[in-house]
Amino acid sequence: MDRDEVDRRADDAAMAVREARWEDARDAYADVLASRPGADALDGLGRALWWLGETAAAVETRTRAYAAYRRAGRDDDAVRIATWLAIELAATPGREAISRGWLGRAERLAAGSDAAAQDRLALARSALETDPVRIADLADAALAAARERGDAALEIRALARSGLGLVRSGRSAAGIERLDEAMAAASAGEAEEPEVFAETCCDMVAACEETLDGRRLEQWGGVAERFLRLRPHPALLGFCGSCCAGVLAARGDTSGAEHWLIWTIERLEAGGHAARCVDPRARLAELRVAQGRIEEAERLVTGIEARPESVRAMVAIHLSRGESGVASSVLHRRLAKLGRDSIAAILILAMLVLVQVERGDLSGAEASAALLRRLAEESGEEAHRALAEVGAGRVALARGDSSAAVDGLRSAVERYDRIGTPLEAARARTMLARALAVEGDPESAVAEARSAAAVLDRAGLVAEADAADAFARSLGGRGRVGPKRVGTLTKREHEVLALVAEGLSNAEIAERLFISTATAGHHVSNLLAKLGVRSRTEAAMHAHLLRSG
Repeated sequence: MDRDEVDRRADDAAMAVREARWEDARDAYADVLASRPGADALDGLGRALWWLGETAAAVETRTRAYAAYRRAGRDDDAVRIATWLAIELAATPGREAISRGWLGRAERLAAGSDAAAQDRLALARSALETDPVRIADLADAALAAARERGDAALEIRALARSGLGLVRSGRSAAGIERLDEAMAAASAGEAEEPEVFAETCCDMVAACEETLDGRRLEQWGGVAERFLRLRPHPALLGFCGSCCAGVLAARGDTSGAEHWLIWTIERLEAGGHAARCVDPRARLAELRVAQGRIEEAERLVTGIEARPESVRAMVAIHLSRGESGVASSVLHRRLAKLGRDSIAAILILAMLVLVQVERGDLSGAEASAALLRRLAEESGEEAHRALAEVGAGRVALARGDSSAAVDGLRSAVERYDRIGTPLEAARARTMLARALAVEGDPESAVAEARSAAAVLDRAGLVAEADAADAFARSLGGRGRVGPKRVGTLTKREHEVLALVAEGLSNAEIAERLFISTATAGHHVSNLLAKLGVRSRTEAAMHAHLLRSG
């Protein structure tokens, strides 16, 4: 190509990036590089490749861009690329040393670069930091500089990171205020880069999950969905899949959450991406345990056991197998990393109380419940107070003080209802039913257990629904009969059920019905939950019964 044509293709590439047309950007940058190799084109190509899911090629290409910037004496851009490489490689298991090497290189170069490069580096350190106080301090330094220079992208990201650090260090109100502001700016499109919106959503979801703030998660989830409809970035959907699932799960839509998780897992695996915030496999494993599909859950967490978000699924798996000692070890290891006095330890302490009661360690459970109550009061979050009440109720019930257990668990149910977390309210109701039965009020116990079973059943959490239902029946209550939700199967799910009965795999079902493998898997998961069965074999048996009936 002649010079004018190369310039035109470079303009095409830049426009494609602004409009998030990543395939067009990749092709245009490739044309430019074929005629005029340069750092900017390598940088742009690497960015396009990353959004297209070609992670290894993106890292290689941007590494070449870094070297080209260094040769050209453009150290500010070299710092930017080195920082990106440090964060990207930190998200890939087994690349931590390489990530630290790039961070060290970025820091050395930034010492002689302009203030903007150093500010971006402060934000990068915040992203790689685990101490919540340090996260907030580093982000605050970047935030002040961004506002002084009018750098919208850096300001939004620094606001969100600072907010998350504040939430994790126990200053939830101030942290959430900053996250709300960051989400408002990101969803308004103040920064052109789609990464800014995606990463800000990740921080908001993480904060809402840690504070169990389902209503805020749902409100911002709706804003995010509208943003994505108005600015369609297909790759952005894959980036935010776990976040979308978190929004749906918070309002009790486990079927929708399951769909997003399965779809996101397939997208990440196909593109070679690592999960950026919450690994969808860990969240799907939690759901599988609640559905009673333990072996599937165990397969999902294999290889990601070290990730913090896997702890809940791993503990649930061990408890389902009667391995309370192993579950206790998992929780104590996590507590040692978080610090027992950290607000971030609240969810772990709540699980530890359950495990200690299961093991008969009531003195340990009392100590954990007392610490949980103190931390919940420090955080001031309604959801944390509800968790503390459930923990105290669990211990009181184990000690034989059913009156105290009933009072605490009723208060927890009311709190969960107020903040809009129906599944947590149902789980607390299941415990309340047991306390009422010990208190000598079987009628109220049956009512609470049946109410909990109905909510859990609608959510497809078959194992938990069955447990609540069995308890109601043990007290003389009328239970559920037959396949629990067969009447709600859609026409497509009936078709999939027939193919499952033939022994077809998800890939074979997809080929037969002209749908994607992910969609086939979604339909299979839905019908297993609706039928109240735990395996494809049991589903096939139900299909046979339906045909013969």
